[in-house]
Amino acid sequence: MTDNFDGRKIIMTSLVGSFSANLNTPESDRDYKYFITPTFDDLYTNFMYSNAYLSSYLDYDVHDVRKLTELLWNSNLNFIGALFHIESIDKDFSFIEDAADALATMNLPRFYQSTIGMHTEKMSKLNKGTGTTQALVDKFGYDTKQACHAMRCLFVLRRIASGMTVREALWFEGKEREILIGIKAGNQDRNEFCEYVDLWRNVNGKAIKEWFDEQKAIEEVKTWFDLRIKQAVGIKLGIKL
Repeated sequence: MTDNFDGRKIIMTSLVGSFSANLNTPESDRDYKYFITPTFDDLYTNFMYSNAYLSSYLDYDVHDVRKLTELLWNSNLNFIGALFHIESIDKDFSFIEDAADALATMNLPRFYQSTIGMHTEKMSKLNKGTGTTQALVDKFGYDTKQACHAMRCLFVLRRIASGMTVREALWFEGKEREILIGIKAGNQDRNEFCEYVDLWRNVNGKAIKEWFDEQKAIEEVKTWFDLRIKQAVGIKLGIKL
């Protein structure tokens, strides 16, 4: 694997997706997020490089590390998960790994909104197969991979509201893992799955939302992190700040 994208050095590589949640099956591909340093021209023109690749065995996307503060503040489940499965990181950016737990919880109200939004999006796509999941729709009548991800979102929210750390909540073992793997395997038909989701949300949804509504975003962590990213980028480019 390359150590750069178009001359932009990779400073952090994170495993995401099913392998990072212990929900992988023999058919699962590996998903990675790469974060790169900008070039001087990128800084001068305020250009944010990005890239992506999809295949049957490997998916990845690439982001300018300057975007990481915003991405974590917006609390997308996949970017939060990237904090806990870092496979390699440049020493000048090691503070990211050291502060992973604080970064994951710096905007819990937004985490709830983002994760519920992801759940809703996944539910809306149950009938729409992709290039890699159309076979599931043909076999089971709906996209069981999307269904698994939709239910995972709800489980993660309940786990955090019940006292788990974000790190713990994103890793599945035991009964909930069995349920999610079973959903992915098509153990329920579409109607049974949707009824299960509706019942689950009726029983758990109100209490979970109330817990997250009580949480506060921590602006100080965001400000600190943004400054550290700025300083580390400066070091890499030889710019005195």
